[in-house]
Amino acid sequence: MGRPLGEILNRRERWLLLLSLMLAMFVGAIDQTVVSTATPRILADLGGFNLLSWLFTSYMLSSTVIIPLVGKLSDTFGRKYFILGGLVVFLFSSVACGAATSMPMLIAFRAVQGLGGGMIFASVFASIGDIFPPAERAKYMGLFTGTFSLASILGPATGGFLTDHGGWRWVFYINVPFLLVAMPAIWFNLPARKAAIRPKIDFIGAILLSCSSVLLLLAFEWAGKRYAWGSGQILGLIVSSLVLLGLFIFQERRHDEPILPLHLFKNSTFVLSNVLVFIFGVGMFGALQYLGIFVQTALGASATASGVITTPQSFGMLAASVLGGQIIARTGRYKYQTILGCAIIVIPMLFFTQLDVGVVRWHISVAMVLLGIGFGLTMPTMSLTVQNAVPYKYLGVASSSSQFFRQIGSVFGIAIFAAILTNSYESAFTSDLPAETRATIEDAQASGALPPTTLESFNDPTLALNQRKYLSLQKSLSSIPGGEVALAEAVDTQHESVAVAVDRIFIGASLVAVICLILSLFIKELPLRRGFGAGPEAARPPGPGPRPEAPDGAKAPSTP
Repeated sequence: MGRPLGEILNRRERWLLLLSLMLAMFVGAIDQTVVSTATPRILADLGGFNLLSWLFTSYMLSSTVIIPLVGKLSDTFGRKYFILGGLVVFLFSSVACGAATSMPMLIAFRAVQGLGGGMIFASVFASIGDIFPPAERAKYMGLFTGTFSLASILGPATGGFLTDHGGWRWVFYINVPFLLVAMPAIWFNLPARKAAIRPKIDFIGAILLSCSSVLLLLAFEWAGKRYAWGSGQILGLIVSSLVLLGLFIFQERRHDEPILPLHLFKNSTFVLSNVLVFIFGVGMFGALQYLGIFVQTALGASATASGVITTPQSFGMLAASVLGGQIIARTGRYKYQTILGCAIIVIPMLFFTQLDVGVVRWHISVAMVLLGIGFGLTMPTMSLTVQNAVPYKYLGVASSSSQFFRQIGSVFGIAIFAAILTNSYESAFTSDLPAETRATIEDAQASGALPPTTLESFNDPTLALNQRKYLSLQKSLSSIPGGEVALAEAVDTQHESVAVAVDRIFIGASLVAVICLILSLFIKELPLRRGFGAGPEAARPPGPGPRPEAPDGAKAPSTP
């Protein structure tokens, strides 16, 4: 690996590159926030409520499986062409998502979009490490977290506005102008690097890891819905995933250039940090995907109002990440900031366990500010902790591993909480729907006065967001005695059932937040390096291995 960019770029070139990388990151970040706001309208238009989790999961899964490979390759070939390639893939897939005519088609294009997003994020975070040593990196990590926060501030409101006034397809088309600006910015400001030698890339290891992740996700996605948790299909998927994981470990031990060097797992800081971000992804990112469903269904808010209610999280995250980065850069201490951030996160998570149809909307916004502050204090320190704990030659691998574990945790969290949402909603609606209302609808169905699927249509909590379908149902029920009352009671029961389901989601998320707080107490604080050399726990593993690389391709010193 050649000299770090921080050693060859002047101050002006550093800032031009920094701004270009922030723009590339902004593109990927804003897409995630606008789609979340538009989700209920997408479901109402395309249907496929049973595929809800795949709208998020397809993107996150594909981005997750590409990250380790890109992290390894970018350590060898440089970051430039991977960021550019990711931007190109993101451009075409965004247009395709906007043109999708069915939920399966949208999910497929979201998977392609995830490949582009994974390439962008894996390369951007590693590039920060190329430019700045760990002691300086904290404040710039804060800027990048702030960039993500800015996208989160603009994303929900923008996504809601576009959804309400132009249609949900525009939440994908809006990516195009940003991408057309980001690509030339990266092309002109990020230097390319050629590999000094032809590396032996562990493509087999990448395939094994990807397949293992996919099978495990499918197990979580289908369990309890398509198949029972203890069924042969689910157990088979889990066992197959574990077998492939074992083969991946065997492959990594024998390969000269592993995708994920196993000796890094002897580094306690590396391991604990990745365990923490994995659990963080399961609990926090997995649960928050469904808050918009509550706001737009149980509270009856528009997509725009939903974005406004949840946007304050980003203000808190923006302020905390920038301020926290400056504090770390000045003090060199990051452990207590991580603990404080995890402690703050527990508070809004507990509040979300008490959501009901009568909750005051601005109370949610206040909780989101607290959540953003916790995220802003925690997330930059996690990336910094992992990068500071390994040698510079593994910078891309370390950065991508942190993102991999965070995203795979989010994938599992989304799948798990989707099952909780679906099962809890259906159970609550079935038990809470008044007996008179059920009898009115069932009798009308039996006599042919109503379609036989009328009662079943209420199994979709986004029913009222599909105006055409809802008006048709309203017209049908209005034609029978007591139908209007039955409709009103059924819709009220829907709102209450969504609240019950979301409360259960955040009960689980709150438990995970407490676990994260406990784990943060055990993080070992290593001194932040002032240069690009190896850290205290980052020594090369004992035994034969590649010689240390000298700068500018100079001949490395021989071993005495």
